[in-house]
Amino acid sequence: MRRTESCWRRLSRRREFGGRFVSRTAMGLRQCFTGHGRTSMLILYSLPFSNYSAKVAIALNVKGIDHEKRPPPGGYSSPEYMSIVPSGTVPGMDDDGVILSESDVINEYLEEKWPNPPLLHGDAELRGKQRYLSRFHDFMVEPNLRALFPHLVPAQRGSAFVNDKLDSFNHQVGRLENFIDPKPYLLTEEFGFADCAYPATFLLADLMFDVFGRKPEFGAKISRWREHVDVHPAVAPVLEISEATTREWLDGVTGGS
Repeated sequence: MRRTESCWRRLSRRREFGGRFVSRTAMGLRQCFTGHGRTSMLILYSLPFSNYSAKVAIALNVKGIDHEKRPPPGGYSSPEYMSIVPSGTVPGMDDDGVILSESDVINEYLEEKWPNPPLLHGDAELRGKQRYLSRFHDFMVEPNLRALFPHLVPAQRGSAFVNDKLDSFNHQVGRLENFIDPKPYLLTEEFGFADCAYPATFLLADLMFDVFGRKPEFGAKISRWREHVDVHPAVAPVLEISEATTREWLDGVTGGS
């Protein structure tokens, strides 16, 4: 009786994720009377050419978490999708009513809920460095490529802005070269949290630099890291889909030129 009363008290509460209140009734009843919390498979709202979606897809693969990938209903930032994931961005996650967005937030959640196999290794310092490298991707490396999306159209190429962003990407990748110590992964002997961030973005860089008639400048350590990571069983299938869909997207934007 005490267990049932405790469950009903929990059912009277609601929890908020990403600005959206989610009813606990269905999940709570299952927890109370069956002892099992999951009522559905984890859903990853994603786009196959999204490098941030790839970051989460890789983490899910490393951990062996059953999941279903879906495109955002109604499209990116649509009212329909925002009624599920309030930010309207991808990736978005629905884990049995737990709604989250932002790739690092989702991966931190996965790490806490499914700690094995771990993505964060070592002591507090090493774990902090792994988180830092993932943020470095999001704030210093990837934005240089994203800023060039409008300039993929042939008429917009060759501007000083384009070359500035390509130079900035190479500069930040050069800084990254000084931060890492591949063992063979960025900081550890095991595949780690930050290793999820870079594979799809470096693939995107290869393809985008080629559009602009240049090549990304990856140092020896990053090149060695890519040789190991790109063939990892959790990464290779994600990159295969990412490359095919990104090439298709680029052909559509550039007219194949």
